[in-house]
Parts: sequence; structure tokens; C-alpha cells
Amino acid sequence: MESTPLLENKDKEDKSTLGNLLKANVLFLVFHLAINIRNPLLTQYLYKRYSDAAFDNSTGSANAPNQTCYVNKSDPGYMLQEMVQEQTSNFQTILTVIGSCGAVVSCMFLGAYSDFLGRRFLFIVPLVGEVLKFWLLTVVIYWNLDLRYLYIGEVFEGISGGYNGVILASYAYTADNTPPKNSRTIGIAVIDFTTYLAAAASQVITGYFIKDLGYLYPSITTASLMLLSLLVVLVILPETISTDRRSKYPTPLKAVKNVFGFYFSKDFGSKRSLFWLSLASYFILYFSQRGVTFVEYLFQLNLPFCWGPELIGYFNMALSLSRQLLGIPVIKLLHLCTSDPEICIITSIIQAGAYVLNGLANTDVMLFSFVLPNGIAGPLLPALRAMMSRIAPAEMQGSLFAGIGLVNIISEGFGVTVFNELYDASVEILRGFAFFVCAGFQLVSAVIIVLFLCKSRRIVDPDTSTVVVITVND
Repeated sequence: MESTPLLENKDKEDKSTLGNLLKANVLFLVFHLAINIRNPLLTQYLYKRYSDAAFDNSTGSANAPNQTCYVNKSDPGYMLQEMVQEQTSNFQTILTVIGSCGAVVSCMFLGAYSDFLGRRFLFIVPLVGEVLKFWLLTVVIYWNLDLRYLYIGEVFEGISGGYNGVILASYAYTADNTPPKNSRTIGIAVIDFTTYLAAAASQVITGYFIKDLGYLYPSITTASLMLLSLLVVLVILPETISTDRRSKYPTPLKAVKNVFGFYFSKDFGSKRSLFWLSLASYFILYFSQRGVTFVEYLFQLNLPFCWGPELIGYFNMALSLSRQLLGIPVIKLLHLCTSDPEICIITSIIQAGAYVLNGLANTDVMLFSFVLPNGIAGPLLPALRAMMSRIAPAEMQGSLFAGIGLVNIISEGFGVTVFNELYDASVEILRGFAFFVCAGFQLVSAVIIVLFLCKSRRIVDPDTSTVVVITVND
């Protein structure tokens, strides 16, 4: 179990390397600005292209947003609208599967080798893939090319590690620069809350950007921001892995063993059960939360809401601000009287209630009521990642987060596929059914963390003869 920070300077054991963390968060902010503009942009662009094809909109521009929303179920336009929704959902599923398949392998090796080759390497490779993918979307929009050209961008995503590779690098870099105490939970949480800040800054702007200028200029903006994030790594981000360690990188087989050793190697003894329980909980949470994210856009675009880009932007901004403003204060407050596992249990239950509200919503006010409990539940995933990081050895943080990255890729790929299919199957019967299922998964995760908490109280670290449980004062 890690007991010292990963940087070699012993004078910095009890404090975060704030300069490195500040530069890293500048990178995260720029990167997530690009991501949070592109995600709704892509969904709405696909919806527009399929809508034009379905309605034979030969006089319309593929670069102009679509505002039509049919409400009469007997209207032929309504039936076409439902078909467009399904086509958009299916195409996004294909894109996700293509990108995820390659990223499973690339992220595993990137994370494991970053413990030796350095964290800058771990940032640069996936950012190059993201730059190529983002500029390809711009080219497709500009020349109104066949949407299947976007498959090429997902191949770039898979080979380089893409989004999940950058997220993996972010957590490993933060672990390098924080001591293994409550400050690591805060440090990892700040990554997520930087994401929410970027989302809040981009969502409303994106809505008006699309409405006033169409899809091309927002796409150019996202591609330029992604290129800027690559330049930030190349120019200002310091390396955190020592030169000596970078000359001793392992064989590919050893790298794979490092990634999976937490769960299978006898070297970890009884702590393997803790890794398995925390990984199972993480998989369930990420699978359900990421899977339902894209359903949310379709949920808002169609009946009974029929939202346009501006209102979608306001909603996403409210979600982001709630997590940004409430997340870290909630962690600080709960750390006064609870441990990280208990924080996970509490926030899982709150998150389940939030998704139930989302699924029941049939008015704008009801849908916006999802925002507050969702913000309070913000510490859930950061606290769970910090739990896993704290019980892993200091020299294997990259390998640990490589494993978490694999879970991100696999669970998101399955999640998007399952929840899109679930939404397609239930949209005409019970539109909110996918959100109810997601709420159920949050409760299952809470039960697993209860098991983790009970198990950890009975495990003793053989090196220190202390209980492994992540206590309040750890």
C-alpha cells in the first residue's frame, strides 16, 4: 500500500506539487472545453443529417440546425422523427464500438509503460489521435461528406487511446503529485470538477454557436482547442517520472502483468479482494452513467421537451455548475465524519434518486430538478478512484489507472450500446425507462461498496501491520 507521494523529493511528501497540478489543470480545462463542445455538436449534427435525409430536405443546409419537432403521433412526420432518433442512436453506437475496440489495447500499454517512459508520453500519444479525429469531423461538415468517414476518426481514437488515454494520464499525473491522504481524493476530484467547469463554460455558448453559425465553426473551434491542449503538453507540462526509471521499461508481457496483477497476483494477497470489489463497483457506475449520457441528448431533443441547442446548453451548464460548486465542498464536509467508502455509498444513493427524477420528468422544470441531487453526488467517482489509488503501490500508479482506463473503455462501449438499445426499445412505451435502470445500477454499486468496507476492516497490511481500510484520517 502506498505511503509516500510518487515524487522523489522527500521534502514534498506531505503536500501536493501545486505548480505541476496547476499546469495540468490548465491542460484539462482546454481539453475538456474541446470535448464538451464536440459531444452535443456531434449528436445534433448527426440528427440534422438523418433528419434532412428522412424528410428529403433538399433545400436546407446541412450546416444549419434543425428545429422541427412533431408532437402528433398520427402525423407521418412524427414517425419519421422517431426513425431519425433511432438512426442517430445507432450511428453513435457504431462510432463508440470502433473507437473502444482499439483503445482497449492501446490504453493498457500506454498506462503500463508510462510508469517508465513518463507521463508526457502518456499525454502526447492520445492527444495526437484526438487532434486528427476532431479535424476529420470538421472536414466532413465542411464538404458535407458521407458520415461513414467519421469511422476513420474513431480508428485514430482507438490506435492512440484517445479520450480515455488522456483521462488515464490525468489521474496518473495527479497521483504523482499528491500524497496518499485525503488530498489525493481532492486532487482526483479536481480533475472531474475541471471537466464540469469546462462544460459550464462551453454548453450555453455551444447552443448559441450552433444556432447562429451552424455546425462548421463550432467544429473548427473544438479542433483548434484540441491542438492547443497538445501544445500545452509539449511546451509547459513537466515530467514526473525520473530519468533512471525511464531507462528500465519492462517487456510487453511484464507490462500486461503489471496492469492485471492487482487482481490476480499473489503478491497482493488478501488485498486482491478489495481491488476486485472496487473495480466491480467502478465498472457498474461508469457503465450506467456514461451509457445514459447520450440517451439524455435524445431524451431532450424529442417529446415531450423538443429542446433546441440553447436550452440543451443551459441544462448542461446547470449540471456542470452544480458539480463544480458542490463537489469539493461535499467531499470536505463528508471527510469530517466519514471515509471515502462511506462517501461512495451516500453519493450512490443520492445519484440513484437523481436518475429517478430524470426518468419521471415530463416538463422542463422536472427535468431541471435533476441538477441539484446530481451535483451533490459529484464526489462518487473521484472518491472511488482515490480509494483504489491509495491501496496500490506508489510505483504502479500508471498500471493501476491503465486498468481503470480499460474499464472506462469497455464499460462505456457496452454502456452506450446497451442504453441506446434500451432507449430505442422503450421510447414509445416509457421514455424514462433507461434512467430507472441507471438508478438501479447506482444502488447495486452502493451494495458492493458496503461489502468493500466490511472486507477492508478485516484486512491487515503485512508491511505495516495496520488495517488497510481507508479511514477518515488516512
